[in-house]
Amino acid sequence: MMRMVRSVLALLFAAAVLYGMQHTRPLYSDITSPIVSSGGMNKRVEARAFALSLDSARVARVLNVETFGKSKTYTSSGVWVVVEGEAEAKFETLGLTSGEWLSASGVRYVLTDRVPATIEMMPGNAYQPGLPRRILLVFEVPEDAVAGGTVVVARTKLLPLDDEIRIATNVSGKDIEPAIAIRRNQEGPPWTVLPQR
Repeated sequence: MMRMVRSVLALLFAAAVLYGMQHTRPLYSDITSPIVSSGGMNKRVEARAFALSLDSARVARVLNVETFGKSKTYTSSGVWVVVEGEAEAKFETLGLTSGEWLSASGVRYVLTDRVPATIEMMPGNAYQPGLPRRILLVFEVPEDAVAGGTVVVARTKLLPLDDEIRIATNVSGKDIEPAIAIRRNQEGPPWTVLPQR
């Protein structure tokens, strides 16, 4: 009789351990998720392969883009978020192809593809070790996704266990400008965001 009780207790204990392991183990997506480095505006955030700093994040209802003497106006049912900063590769030439706006509620918005590539926005540039390069990221997001937003930049979304930098912005939903313009420059920095602050 005692032997049967021990067997039943051992079986119940094993079942409890297996149940606990099943419900506490990480998901496959957690195991292969990117390696995140986090920081704030105006600070250099370093990952293994690249570094990133963001110095300006502006929100506007209308976006004007001026290239080669032509101007085009972009409207949106939401708002435009224009982020400027600097990126640098650390060890080898690389491209940064993934940029997202992560709202406070966890919804992700990818870089817009409506603005012409002549502005030299990210993605599209090659970054060299020891040579910081200006970056421009433009997002089209709903107005309620602005406050508490975070910029997420990675080499690509297709490589698991790769670097990802997250920078919390200091924009709020109250700092929305009526319009801003991005002007392509012939010399100096590749673009200027107007009006200047």
